[in-house]
Amino acid sequence: MFKIAIIGAGSIGFSLNFFKDYLLDGDLRERSEIALMDISEERLNHAVTLLKILMRELKVNANISATLNLEEALTDARYIVTVIRAGSVRMQDLEYEIPCEYGVKQVVGDSLGPGGIFRGLRVLKELFKVAECAERAAAPGAIWLNYVNPMSINTIALNRFCKKVRVYGLCHGVQATARGMASYVGKSVDEIVYRCVGINHQAFFLKFTDLEGNDLFPELRRVMNDKSGIPYRKEKVRFELMRHFGYFPTESSGHASEYIPYFRKRESLIEEYCHSEIPVWVGEDGVDYGPMTAGESGAAIRINVQRLANWPPYLQALLDGTKKLNTAPSQEYAMRIISAIENNRNFNANVNVMNQGLIPTLPPGASVEVPCLVNGSGIQPTNCPDYPEQCAALNRNMINVQLLTAEGALECDREKIHYAVAVDPLTAAVCSLQEIREMTDRLFEALKEELDPGFF
Repeated sequence: MFKIAIIGAGSIGFSLNFFKDYLLDGDLRERSEIALMDISEERLNHAVTLLKILMRELKVNANISATLNLEEALTDARYIVTVIRAGSVRMQDLEYEIPCEYGVKQVVGDSLGPGGIFRGLRVLKELFKVAECAERAAAPGAIWLNYVNPMSINTIALNRFCKKVRVYGLCHGVQATARGMASYVGKSVDEIVYRCVGINHQAFFLKFTDLEGNDLFPELRRVMNDKSGIPYRKEKVRFELMRHFGYFPTESSGHASEYIPYFRKRESLIEEYCHSEIPVWVGEDGVDYGPMTAGESGAAIRINVQRLANWPPYLQALLDGTKKLNTAPSQEYAMRIISAIENNRNFNANVNVMNQGLIPTLPPGASVEVPCLVNGSGIQPTNCPDYPEQCAALNRNMINVQLLTAEGALECDREKIHYAVAVDPLTAAVCSLQEIREMTDRLFEALKEELDPGFF
């Protein structure tokens, strides 16, 4: 028997997917224990209850444990999955509102920009605690699969911090984008073959064919050129990136617009490219949350407020049985990666790993998101020596921010955080250097209670 520890198990949206995938895999379920950990007893109890409901509906049993104690959860764990959230929604409000006063209008602000940088500082303060405990208590050579944003910043910082635990970052952006691209050309995801390479939230599809090897990019470009069509109207930013840089990127248009200087530096550009009347995102609770992925400024704040209001009745409906749990497998990688390693079965996944020569035109200290072969030998990244230079150039603008933020968090170096904000592509497009310094100092002060005291 081996242990899988899920840290932040009360994050029901993610955890339900892990629970389903775990219970549907008989080999994995019968050979392991799943240890649930959260700092909230109420959320942890909900997670346990929902897991038991899934077990009943799927007519299976599993070895489960639940604890509020981090060390207990991590002791002898062979696999660690993190889905924590650090701080309150008010912290995210501040990370949006203060930069907005300086013209930096973010959509989500969880991966780059001032919001992503300061979220990284808040999150890493907590993830370093997990890392310290895992280094001490987890099984030798434990594999840590982290889902927490900002993904690249966290992957860099945690890999530099950890000596014994092997840290990888997981995201569903590649899978979700592949499904979307397939639908745009009239196919299902099972009818396409793709190769996607780059960094988290800005990887590019370098190959996109049908099962017979026929190139599907010409059809995708036809869709791109139909500006009255629903696909273009939903994904203006990503299609425009494809038009001008040659390849279709991962993540939503809203996220994509935050990472580059082209679409959010003037209100007229936001109106032209980042607003959509077409609903493009429905939450796991079945609620249509509107055009967040198109790029509405502050969309994540609005949606978080809605979700906080909608979640309790949805959760209660799940608990009392008036709403049924979806028992279909999810698109998340975590349990399939663990199963592939333990059962020595080949599985392909895009994973965030350190760039040890994998993409030669990107810095060696960067985190890259590349196709990996997973089996009994572990997670084996593939290299990409032919990565297009224009894609690498866009990536490097993000990597500059990620490296400085990771180093600043590890060293509690406030000046490096100033540098990170200063080289952020969107911030640099709208702010002077003096404005950036003033904005960064205000963010430090506003978030003082949530950050490592070493910064002050």
